[in-house]
Amino acid sequence: MTKFFDKVYLFFMTFCKLCFIGMVAITSYVVFGRYVLRSSPTWGEPVVLMCMVYMSLISAALAIRKDTHIRMTIIDFLLPEKVVNVMKGAAQICIFAFSIFMMIYGWRFSMLAGRNLITGVGIRSMWLYLSVPMAGAAMCLMEIERLLNFIHRHRNKDLSGSPTNNTDNTQQSAVIQGKEETA
Repeated sequence: MTKFFDKVYLFFMTFCKLCFIGMVAITSYVVFGRYVLRSSPTWGEPVVLMCMVYMSLISAALAIRKDTHIRMTIIDFLLPEKVVNVMKGAAQICIFAFSIFMMIYGWRFSMLAGRNLITGVGIRSMWLYLSVPMAGAAMCLMEIERLLNFIHRHRNKDLSGSPTNNTDNTQQSAVIQGKEETA
């Protein structure tokens, strides 16, 4: 199962890299056109904005998988471990619910925005706002993997009676995958 999520992660990471490369290339072209050719393309800035929106929203899903998103960890030191684990599980469920919300209402909003055109590009605004349900789908997939790892980790912890100190989900996925391959 980890191989599936690795491929999904690679797909979204490649998409974000292409958006970034597109942003740099188009911005360079717009600046060159503005200051050297004295004629800037009208489509440049809206396309860069679209690339930036897609990249920033989808990269949030990538941060969820790697557990590198910003969070408050002082509570981890103040509360008992069981309470912290319950709070971590609840937070993962909330992130999953929010990703579902992004997919449903992002889709509705993008269909509503389909009536408008993006100035300078001439395409429907729907294409800009489709970044929200796409990012919601990416977050949902990344959070499913995290939830499965969380459940697996705590199920093994309950069976063995000893807590695992490893908090990196990628390493845990590799450990889970390694146990499945040796079994």
